Amino acid sequence: MACMILPVQKIHKKVVALVLAGMLAACSPLGLPDMPAPPPTQALVLAPTLAPAPSATPSQTPLPPTAIPTVTSTPTATAVPLTPTATLAPLAATDRERIFDQVWTLVRDRYLYRDYRGVDWQAARETYRPRARAAASPEAFYQVMGELIELLGDDHSRFESPRMVAEQELRESGELSYAGIGVNVRDDPAGGLITRLARGGPAEQAGLRSRDLILAVGSTPFTDTAVFGPDGPNGVIRGAPGSTVQLTVRSPGGAPRVVLITRQMIPSDAFPPVVAQRLPDTQTGLLEIDTFDRQGLEQLVRDQLDLLLKDRPLDGLIIDLRDNQGGFVSSMLNTLGLFVDGGSIGVTRGRDARQKQEIPKGQTIPALDGVPIVVLIGDQTVSAAEMFAAGIRVRARARIVGVPSAGNTENLLVHNLPDGSRLWLAEYAYYLPDGSLLEGHGVQPDRELDVQWWRFDLLDDPQVQAALSELRVKN
Repeated sequence: MACMILPVQKIHKKVVALVLAGMLAACSPLGLPDMPAPPPTQALVLAPTLAPAPSATPSQTPLPPTAIPTVTSTPTATAVPLTPTATLAPLAATDRERIFDQVWTLVRDRYLYRDYRGVDWQAARETYRPRARAAASPEAFYQVMGELIELLGDDHSRFESPRMVAEQELRESGELSYAGIGVNVRDDPAGGLITRLARGGPAEQAGLRSRDLILAVGSTPFTDTAVFGPDGPNGVIRGAPGSTVQLTVRSPGGAPRVVLITRQMIPSDAFPPVVAQRLPDTQTGLLEIDTFDRQGLEQLVRDQLDLLLKDRPLDGLIIDLRDNQGGFVSSMLNTLGLFVDGGSIGVTRGRDARQKQEIPKGQTIPALDGVPIVVLIGDQTVSAAEMFAAGIRVRARARIVGVPSAGNTENLLVHNLPDGSRLWLAEYAYYLPDGSLLEGHGVQPDRELDVQWWRFDLLDDPQVQAALSELRVKN
């Protein structure tokens, strides 16, 4: 199996996963097989990558004297040493040139944008090829390759080293674990707002809850981002399993308190990609889909909805895609097939080819037939999630509430290279059935409501309330 680490990807900065400190994986160094790269595989739209590794502990500035908190702590955990990542195999200069030429040519011949988004691609070759050949180490070579693809600036195309490929494969197979406290955090002017917790994770054990605000890490205010170094406060919260981190936290309506949390291993499935619940005192279901970056996602959605429908029917369904940053187009279409019985949602077109985007037939959930649906979207709704929202409206199955989506819907093809690295290249753009392009425009909601929804409890969320109002009209 090839070895690799996820690259730094341009993502929206409001959402940060605080689960990563090190990779538990052991891989053998790769040789360079003398074989051509396999043909590209299926098109997809990428979800965000994992956060980078932690930086050193920062110098600290004291908290303002307003917080004299109570200290609580989690149970101690046995320290587990992290297995180091594999060393990249050395590459001869001729091998580097061969990989560089293959990547450069793929972009030249297949990239969606014939003008390379304003980049002089021939000049890029003349600049970066000598750097790739002269790179002092495999790490430096792969960094050059990453920089080459970043020149395109399309927020989707990217180059992954062999280590990155290996980590991605482990993550997708559920074999990759991380050390941390198990929270997702959204930046807020007052600190770090917790939006999700890993079930049974260290943060949940310490009594932290969704909508709690992290005011400080140690004695340094969370908002003092420059003090924390390049990875910010999130990099300092991560750490080795068995070590501790002190946070100052405030719950809604409460006083600040200090929490001492023992970092633990966070399994790859700690944050379920799909969660369904019945809204209190209603017959309305809320289905949160956080990603389409998982094969077989539609079965998880079906299972969650079956549980929700087990006792009694629903009179409405809200599908929340506000933090969904994309994934596999196939997973998106198969999930759409649970709500819509077939039909086209448009096409994807590249330089010389086009692909119809068809919803599968015969997969719908019978208990949802005729049940009105509202989809929630926002500026963090990206890629395949935008295609889902656009497609379900194209098929006249749902109304859309929120703010316009990101407008970033290029579809990628993966090109596996002979050294175990990968090129993900934007080769297709998504067009609605009327011929309009979603790229750069996003999905426009039927009912626009611009609020910081993540600061509200679920039932007080204005966008959820707007969705409920839309469903009442339908009923």
